[in-house]
Amino acid sequence: MTENRPAQPTPAATEQKRQGVYFASRLHPDIAPNHPTRLLLACHAQNVQSRASHLSPDEIGLSARGWEETTALAQWLYEHEDIDALLTDSPLRARLTAQRIGQRLGLSSQVLSYLPRGGEAEWALEPPQASIASLGPESLARYSAYAEGMLEACQRILAERWGKTTLLVASSTAIATIVRSFTGSPESGIQIGLTSLTELQYHDNRWSLAYSNRTEHLPQPVRPPRMPPTDAADPDRLAEKDLAAESEKSARFYDQLARRLRQESSHLTDGSGSASREVNGEMLYRFGELGEGRRLLLAGAGSGRLALDLALAGVSEVVGVDVSPGMLERAESLRLATQDTRLQRVNFRLAPVHALPFVNGRFDVALCVHLLHHLAKPLPALRELHRVLPAQGTLILIDVNGSPDAVKRATQNAIESKRNPTHTTIRTQAQWTALLQQSGFLVEKEQSWVVERKASEWLDSIAVDDATRLAVIEMLEASIETDAAGLHVRRQNGELHFDVPVIALLARKVAE
Repeated sequence: MTENRPAQPTPAATEQKRQGVYFASRLHPDIAPNHPTRLLLACHAQNVQSRASHLSPDEIGLSARGWEETTALAQWLYEHEDIDALLTDSPLRARLTAQRIGQRLGLSSQVLSYLPRGGEAEWALEPPQASIASLGPESLARYSAYAEGMLEACQRILAERWGKTTLLVASSTAIATIVRSFTGSPESGIQIGLTSLTELQYHDNRWSLAYSNRTEHLPQPVRPPRMPPTDAADPDRLAEKDLAAESEKSARFYDQLARRLRQESSHLTDGSGSASREVNGEMLYRFGELGEGRRLLLAGAGSGRLALDLALAGVSEVVGVDVSPGMLERAESLRLATQDTRLQRVNFRLAPVHALPFVNGRFDVALCVHLLHHLAKPLPALRELHRVLPAQGTLILIDVNGSPDAVKRATQNAIESKRNPTHTTIRTQAQWTALLQQSGFLVEKEQSWVVERKASEWLDSIAVDDATRLAVIEMLEASIETDAAGLHVRRQNGELHFDVPVIALLARKVAE
């Protein structure tokens, strides 16, 4: 007669059972908190895929989709959660995800350098939701050490946060490991999607898994929620709404441009228009007297070329902000494709210039190149740049220097707006100076020059459609005889050329 013996547990099952006991016994407060302890685990957003051999995956920023989904997650958390502490793992993709969340929640993110590294180790599960039962003895031992380190990190995280709601941004491997250790279920695969949420909760002297892989913030095929009516009598709310609408319009336009540039990259430029040819890092380094150790904010980073130029010229830290996730993906891709370790000084953030996610005095220098002519009311942006600079901090503004003739300026505005619908107003040097003074800056230095542009290249730089191209060409040609736009439009070798006056102003923040 054959004896039926119970199946022996696998090494993975034995290890996970031990870790589950560890979680329940070690992650326990000395004194029961008055409120539930909630540990929310958010997976980082998608990063740019790259084969850049000189950079580790931990040094790669977010893709356009990553920025969009992080923004959606941040908004969902803002509407549904009350977070006490925001923590993040150290890789760039996690830090950027946490910073975007913190920007919406009004929280600063704390980087946890003590979290164990392991997402790229040879035992890492592919796909991440796979069961650890497939690991061999050596890989299982390494994974077990990683899991133990992760639980010790959880113990440190909770030590001062019992009774609070803590959000930790980490990798899918880290979150799956915490959940596996909690449940003791090695034979079950655990799905952890990008930007998904998982919650562990301690209440009534016991732990529970509230939910895992929650993605309600992502687009769903349902009716969108109704927005509450705004108070028409509140001027601040209306002004904020106008600024948000202006930013959204620019984001849509440049996201579409980024997609067109991806599709037609064989014959189009990088989307930075003429700005990258008019100024470069070395020129700005000299003009702005940018010595070693300077921290620079580039408002309106676009394709990222100028940010990289500045780092290569010697600026110690460059942070580029933009409202377009698509352009930020292009910027990050360009950074990764440029084989130079100096570009680790550069990173990009998704934010409008009128609402920057930085503390007061964070930067030594702020730079705006051909940005403010996209803003109908640039004072909120200039005052925000004023805020993130220290006393005597430097603002460098480079933009079109409009004609003193109001009629010619109006004609040029019409041409610019036809080419790029996000354009609002060309200003004169006197108007730029007055705006800077109103914002708390004193102009110390100026430089002007004329840029010759070829109409075809100018139009190609933002991939205009055929109808727009034809309309702009007709407007330029109509201004040839009388110089109606003040651009000295002319034909050279069968091509339309014109001149654009540019002004560079260096201003200091006046002590408050």
